[in-house]
Amino acid sequence: MEQINSRGQALEDGLDIFMSVPFLSGEYSSYGSSFITSTLSVANIATSTVAYATEAVGLANLPTYSGSGWFRFASNGTSQTSVTPPISFDNSIKISSAVTREGVSSVSGVFQELKQLYAGSEYSATIKLHQNTNIGTVKVSTVYKSSTFPYPLLESEIKSYNIPSSELTFNFKAYGTADIICITFGSTVDGSLVDILSISVKEKKEYKMPVVTDIPLIGISKILRRKYNFDIPSDEGEPTYTD
Repeated sequence: MEQINSRGQALEDGLDIFMSVPFLSGEYSSYGSSFITSTLSVANIATSTVAYATEAVGLANLPTYSGSGWFRFASNGTSQTSVTPPISFDNSIKISSAVTREGVSSVSGVFQELKQLYAGSEYSATIKLHQNTNIGTVKVSTVYKSSTFPYPLLESEIKSYNIPSSELTFNFKAYGTADIICITFGSTVDGSLVDILSISVKEKKEYKMPVVTDIPLIGISKILRRKYNFDIPSDEGEPTYTD
């Protein structure tokens, strides 16, 4: 059975005349996607609780609603094992882990206030890694201010990624205009590390484009369009279609 006629009109219910093409746009990381030696904050933020993401962001007095550089934090030995803070070089942020004889792991990471987000919009963070044989778990989340008094800091759902890997993709919805992206690392292997090459944050959008279909019998292509049922009279106020 034919699904379209020679004029490109759909003859079957359910045929879509437009298709959605996803694409990424803009850059919402405050200072671009690459790093230099001075990328990370000079001072390390020491965390002592299991709610390390909101604790670290609060100690950095974020959000400021004007973007920020990259901050670093590391557990101080209270709830997780003490560890050396993250360090940055040209095109590299290294986050290492420490594990005690009892198997208690450290947690450390980096975070940044993103710039001029649109609340409710969807975003995608691409985290590219230098290839190595280290093993561990990278966790990514966002921290944002609640819209309810007294406006505490809240953390989004945490996504976990096992390494080794070359690229991680973290999709998230912005809760406010100044959400903070938080990237942490931990491992069951003492001395393991993750080496980050770049971090890019872009808005997810969709472009609607018409569906083009081939009609072999007449050797041409047509843009698919709707076929209206003219046997049903239009309601008052509805447009009348002519072909």
